[in-house]
Amino acid sequence: MASLLDEKDPKSPTITIQEMQLGVWRVKVVSDTVFGLQKQWDDARSALPLYWRLMTDIFNASPALFTIFIACQLWQGIEDSILMHFSNQFLRNIEAGVGQGKVNSRKILSDIVTRLVCTVFFAFIRWYSGKVLELLKTRVTRYFELVLMKAKLGLDMPTSQEAGSKQGVSAQQAWDALQNIFKFGTDLIRIASHILLIARISRWSGGPVYTLLCISQPLFSAFNRRDLWDKVCFGFVNNTFYLRMKSLEKLASGAFRQDIISGGLGSWIADEFYKSHLHLVKIPEGHPYQLYSESSVLQDILSKILGDSPVVRFFHFCALQAIKDPAAFSVASIAILQQSSTSLKYSITMVMRTSQRFRSSVTSVKSIYASTGVINSMVVGHVPYPRVDEKSEDADGSKGMGFELKNVSFSYPGTRSITPALKNISLIIKPGQLVVIVGANGSGKSTLIRILSRLYDPSSGQILIDGLPSSSHRIDDLHAATTLLSQDNLLYPLSLGENIGLGYPECVNDKEMIRDAAEKGGALEVVQKLKDGMDTELDPTVETFELGLYGNKTHPLYEEMEKMPKSINVSGGEKQRIVAARSFMRFNSGKVKFVAVDEPSSALDAEGELRLFENLLAVREGKTTVFVTHRFGHLTKHANIIICMKEGNILEMGSHAELLQKKGEYANLYEIQAGAFSDTTSKRKEHFKPQVLG
Repeated sequence: MASLLDEKDPKSPTITIQEMQLGVWRVKVVSDTVFGLQKQWDDARSALPLYWRLMTDIFNASPALFTIFIACQLWQGIEDSILMHFSNQFLRNIEAGVGQGKVNSRKILSDIVTRLVCTVFFAFIRWYSGKVLELLKTRVTRYFELVLMKAKLGLDMPTSQEAGSKQGVSAQQAWDALQNIFKFGTDLIRIASHILLIARISRWSGGPVYTLLCISQPLFSAFNRRDLWDKVCFGFVNNTFYLRMKSLEKLASGAFRQDIISGGLGSWIADEFYKSHLHLVKIPEGHPYQLYSESSVLQDILSKILGDSPVVRFFHFCALQAIKDPAAFSVASIAILQQSSTSLKYSITMVMRTSQRFRSSVTSVKSIYASTGVINSMVVGHVPYPRVDEKSEDADGSKGMGFELKNVSFSYPGTRSITPALKNISLIIKPGQLVVIVGANGSGKSTLIRILSRLYDPSSGQILIDGLPSSSHRIDDLHAATTLLSQDNLLYPLSLGENIGLGYPECVNDKEMIRDAAEKGGALEVVQKLKDGMDTELDPTVETFELGLYGNKTHPLYEEMEKMPKSINVSGGEKQRIVAARSFMRFNSGKVKFVAVDEPSSALDAEGELRLFENLLAVREGKTTVFVTHRFGHLTKHANIIICMKEGNILEMGSHAELLQKKGEYANLYEIQAGAFSDTTSKRKEHFKPQVLG
């Protein structure tokens, strides 16, 4: 049962927000006060431009197939009525011949042949339409998959994290919308043809009254049906027991198998799942669309009565006609009228149902085109980078990218933190400098890197890049001039060579360049351990299905199933080497002027980390380089500037020697690491100290 709470939106007196509980869902529905029919008419008018755009896009995707598809759909709308017409003509000829005592065999044979030809022709149309349907579906879904993919790829970081920019639509929905449109149109044509046929033969049995009774039940159901498709609504699951069950299901998935087995969590998960289940045995878990549309028992009874009334009236009129005028009584007309009436009722019921899908398609089409029109929140800019004007001190960008931050503060979109990730940051990084950022976890180091890389714009304050506001530059140019090497970088579900080569997409097939990048990033030894080398797919995309093979290891097909490609596990250090190789590949573009290195070596051993840093430093000429690290090592000793951060603030800035002399936060962190290293070294020496035997 739904609990209901109405509240007026203060911004719009014509809008009512209804809040209700539907099973495990809490739903808020916006319904305006405009009269229903007027609203449907307004919705239909507003949908016309969308459907015209949809039809144009689909036509452009495949003009010939789309034209054939339309012709087949329209023809199917009149198919039933044409067949009934020939059936009526055939039965009347037989009835007339029987009444006269002489059957016109030639005419009857002609009717049979005509009816048979129509049947064969319509069967061929349906078969051909099915073939066209499959081909057109493939073209349409591939077209909209590309459209939606381009829209998704075009989002910047802040916009991609906004709830309103999430693509809740798919290419399949575009195809479904097309089918719903034509199904609705086909059903309307079918209804019109049935009404014309009934009007022609029902004049003696009640005429318009009988026709009205035929359509009363589906019309009643349509006008008393509630749907969410044509409403603005928002819903979320607020049942804690249901949410806990879903969390436990996720925990029971393969991703946590190792922890479940090693920690003995299996029985606990099952017990907790059962406890939550006991609280939900009387609560429906259906989707809000279904629960909102459920009718009352009184509506169901009245709908049944209206559904039976045409049948009662039909037999009533037939009996009266037979008694009143036996000579005019036509068995053929009765049969055809009854069949046509049943078909009309069915067609109206179907068109009412398809009208719901038709209206839902309006929402789908709006969502599809809305997702392609999402406006990024970050300003794109129009000044090319690097600048080529004479006023620029570094016109060709040969010295690297320069930054100036003025009172920059930043909070992540949708964050629940009451404090900003960055607070009033002001600093200057000159072109070509080596900068090292240190600090404890959560101090804002990675956030500062993302701001400098222009993945986000500051919430307040200003960033200048080479003397101009960062928003003035073309954002794509800035990204092309930046390399971000981070422990958050992921491996792509592609070959190992492509994982490295996509650092420089234009040369993704240059094997020598990729091999050189792999060597500099330390990934070459990872490649050499794999049988397929650079062609190895780390996470191959494989779609399979099986029936009757689960756990049936003795079956011959089980062995075949086991031969399918599987994901290759690489260690954290190997992953970081591959990602580092991708960054070295990016350097080959010649466009990189800013290198941001955000703790990429957390899973590397000391030797691998040293080699990576040395290779990065070797190619840093003409580039501004910013390192974020927990391990101070030799980097801080060579840095032009060290930035020590804490809780989103810059506590100290200066060289290694200057900051040690201040004996502040940096000196404290450095001494802690140095002390830990000294203790470890002493223990190792003690362990290997020769022992004197007494």
